[in-house]
Amino acid sequence: MKMNSCTMLRRAAITVFSLIFVWTGAMSLDLPVKKVKGVEYYYYKVKNKETVYGVSKRLGLSRDEIVRYNPSAADGLKKNMMLYFPVADFPGEGTSVADEPEVQTDTLAADSITVPQKSGSVAIMLPFDLDSQEKSRQGKLSVDFYKGVLIAADTLANRPGNVEIKAFDTKGDIETVKKLLATDPFIAKASVIIAPEDENTLKAIADSAAIRGNYVLTLMNVRDSAYLTNPFVIQANIPQLAMYTLAADAIDEDFQGYTPVILRNISGRNEKEPFTAYLKKRFQDKGINPVEIEYDGSLTASALNSLPVNAGEKYVVIPSSGTLAEFNKIAYVLKNWKDKVLATETSTDTPDVAVFGYPDWTAFRGDALDMLQRLEVTVYSRFFDDFEGFDARNIDSDFRRWYGSPMIESVPSQALLGFDAASCIIKNLRANEGTFNPSYPTVYQGIQSVFKFERSGEGFVNTSLYIIKYRPDGRIQSRTI
Repeated sequence: MKMNSCTMLRRAAITVFSLIFVWTGAMSLDLPVKKVKGVEYYYYKVKNKETVYGVSKRLGLSRDEIVRYNPSAADGLKKNMMLYFPVADFPGEGTSVADEPEVQTDTLAADSITVPQKSGSVAIMLPFDLDSQEKSRQGKLSVDFYKGVLIAADTLANRPGNVEIKAFDTKGDIETVKKLLATDPFIAKASVIIAPEDENTLKAIADSAAIRGNYVLTLMNVRDSAYLTNPFVIQANIPQLAMYTLAADAIDEDFQGYTPVILRNISGRNEKEPFTAYLKKRFQDKGINPVEIEYDGSLTASALNSLPVNAGEKYVVIPSSGTLAEFNKIAYVLKNWKDKVLATETSTDTPDVAVFGYPDWTAFRGDALDMLQRLEVTVYSRFFDDFEGFDARNIDSDFRRWYGSPMIESVPSQALLGFDAASCIIKNLRANEGTFNPSYPTVYQGIQSVFKFERSGEGFVNTSLYIIKYRPDGRIQSRTI
């Protein structure tokens, strides 16, 4: 596999490449060979502090391939551990490994590239703000997204299949977008277009795609519903009602037999009332009447006096706001009340107080994060980025090494979103000889996102949701439903 970038022109603070991956034949491993019981194996001796991810980068293999041939690697690597790979499974006559792309900070790809037959192509149309002296936050986040795309492209560069990626600056201007759609041949033939958040721009791209047959991946706009009438639109964010339904399913599954308690600050924002109203109706349809507690300003212990504190009592508390300010107004009182309820435990009765919260809470740090863990909070979210996890730490390390700075903090992380989206698309295009198939694979598990696209209306929509559990020992567990 080799990776080329087209001619670069000096423009602004971003590298926007066209990338093309050209398969050069079956891959062999540049490793020594030994025979084991008459079978030839490549072998690799693990160095001090090496990880599966690091070895995968060094050898040009995926993590799954390393673990498939060396199952013990799933539990981590140790110094001097030997990894073996059957020569018969890697029969190429030589290895052509992609060089790490030169990452500059002041270039924009200009020339188009002739794409080999049966190749796939991805057009990324985002407001990079290349011509702005003072780049907007949206422009900076778009740049971070594309940087994540580049890391994904490099990570997958040693696999078979031709994929070209090219980025276009929409400048946040609908006329610029219309001109690009009308004149650029790459966009016209792109297998997939990643579209920006702006509704007018998104509509123009989707309308064009409906005529040309490009798939449009909507990552930035969680409310867009063009997928209902346009067969080429893929909404990558689970819609609100479907999200509420799955979140309520998680409450039913995790807190069966618990009394639901809905909190509402009469002088607060209560911006999550659409969710609590949905829950209230759903509970009532099942013959369950949730307890509704109103308070003014900050929650007090006396506001909870109506709730019995007896052995075996179990409550799940759902507030009506997801802001940090509102969380701080309820957290300490809830923790003290939880301790009081837990103190009634007997040998036959196990009480509990659970708290079910919101995607916003995944951004909490410091004391608020500590309180999430002490309360053992459960939240639902479209995204989950555990930066203490193995894969996320390695992507973060690559990002800092390539670009000399950390990812911009945002929820979701735009760099990780770019990495996940590009990884999903590239693997899909390669598996389907350059044609994007929204139903393949059935589920794509990324670093921060899970993509499970299903037909909804005329188009496709993501149907996956994270359920995240904070533990007192600092662990953060997640599952997808």
